[in-house]
Amino acid sequence: LACRAEGDPPPTTRCAREGGGGTGRARGSRAVSRADAGRYLCRATNKHGTAVRSVVVTVECEWGWRGV
Repeated sequence: LACRAEGDPPPTTRCAREGGGGTGRARGSRAVSRADAGRYLCRATNKHGTAVRSVVVTVECEWGWRGV
């Protein structure tokens, strides 16, 4: 998930799963599993304050490598 915000001064941003948990994969990972589903929060902060938005991620199918 990408968290983007604009402001003056430019805010710092952080995207994290609400309540923690998940698989602990690195940010930007393309591989997901059903364990990654849940509510994620995007937080943008600068000297004027903080804005928070949330998004619910649903994983409908999990792909993986199968041994041959």
